[in-house]
Amino acid sequence: MRRLHGMKSRTAIEYRLHWLLVPEGPPGASAGQERFQVERVDYPLPQEIGQAWVNKLQLGDDVCLFHACHQFEKAPSRLLSLFEVDISPIEPLFNAQIWISGTACHREYWNGRDHPPVDILARSGRDTFRFHREWHATIMIEGGVYSEMRSIVIPEQSLLMMLGDEPVSALLDRLRIGHQTPTSVHSMPNYVSSPLRMALDSRHQGPARRLYAQGKVLEYLAGLYEFVSREEAPTKERRHSARIRELHDYLRNLEGHTPTPSQLSTDFGLSARRLNDDFVAEYGQSIFSFLTDYRLTQAHALLQADPIPLKVLAARLGYSHVNHFITAFKRKFGYTPGSLRRGR
Repeated sequence: MRRLHGMKSRTAIEYRLHWLLVPEGPPGASAGQERFQVERVDYPLPQEIGQAWVNKLQLGDDVCLFHACHQFEKAPSRLLSLFEVDISPIEPLFNAQIWISGTACHREYWNGRDHPPVDILARSGRDTFRFHREWHATIMIEGGVYSEMRSIVIPEQSLLMMLGDEPVSALLDRLRIGHQTPTSVHSMPNYVSSPLRMALDSRHQGPARRLYAQGKVLEYLAGLYEFVSREEAPTKERRHSARIRELHDYLRNLEGHTPTPSQLSTDFGLSARRLNDDFVAEYGQSIFSFLTDYRLTQAHALLQADPIPLKVLAARLGYSHVNHFITAFKRKFGYTPGSLRRGR
């Protein structure tokens, strides 16, 4: 903290807030010179395969958020080898990886490339967790679709600082990852992974973007630890969860007008409020938010593969006017459907 004195009647106070031991930068650097921007790296791929890139946000103390996108709609519908990974960090790294869409296979060599590999398959709802000193792998991504992944990488000491020794030990034990088995895949409800999915929200810029991301990382770790530590839910709650999953599948296949809360309440046998609260608990989003995000993601993929008129697409997605669809699309992706189509 630095206190600046001007006139006797006024005192200005400047506060600097730091998280995860974030350095201030070189001597004399101002807050405006610190790097809060997302770094984008494009993968060099043949044009006939498509394009892929990863966005990276450094949160301090070597904690990093990643958001990878793979536009392989025109590629063959099979696993495509994207790149090789060979890293040996100074200290063990914890890595959590969630897939929003698409499927990936990480062919990992736990005992070096001279030994047989282990294929790790991941997709939406099946999250990957790693704790490794070395990572040797071949990354393969499903072709024929648009796929999207989000990930957090945290050095061991930073993880211990955030959660504490005993919680970290319990977390790794319940995720079944360690020296002998550095990678595991677990079914996770969306409400657990939702904070990580939201951490790189483009609505925030500058220092606020990093501060928001840091809060979401802590929320994700706390929710993950609570989920893997909790006892089995009562039978009644399991029945409600099954009903919510039925609603989730129904929404994924729904076209056109969005049903009212009272209609959904009648169809699924729960009050509108309970239905929405349980949906948020299971998937991390309200019914309306999930349906909007899912439909826009589907529209993004369709616009790259099909010359469907925007007016027809908007009606299929349940928008009363094409301008409403364009506004929602730009809010989610940062560009309009027309600019995406022109880029294609």
